[in-house]
Amino acid sequence: MAVKIRRVSKAQEEMNMSSISDIVFLLLIYFMVVTVFQQDIGMPFALPAAQENQDDSIKVKESDVTNIEIDDNNIITVDRRPMRVNAIQRELERRLAENPKLIVMLSNHPKSDYGVFAAVLDEVRLAKCRKVSIKMKEE
Repeated sequence: MAVKIRRVSKAQEEMNMSSISDIVFLLLIYFMVVTVFQQDIGMPFALPAAQENQDDSIKVKESDVTNIEIDDNNIITVDRRPMRVNAIQRELERRLAENPKLIVMLSNHPKSDYGVFAAVLDEVRLAKCRKVSIKMKEE
């Protein structure tokens, strides 16, 4: 009597990879469409709208203006007096209490650091000065 040995068929070792690439591309397209990229907003400014029949120059009393200047060596002066960044807020709050019509004129040298300018502008905002003029100095 002969014994018949059945051969067990091996399981298929290879996976069908033809549809994997389709799925990967569909997922890639999905995430590209759904992802929201953060835009660099910068510093927001509310600029007044232009009006017709308005002169370009406005007359302001010199006592109502405070000049803050940043030179090319990042030295900050308030009305030609050197001042540190962290002292600007207190000085402007004091001047604003004395004169509610205070206008801050911020002049920045083109070679000064942007970080210094941003720090000074933050101090002006913290002092709650609402009338601010920003001007770039000429070299």
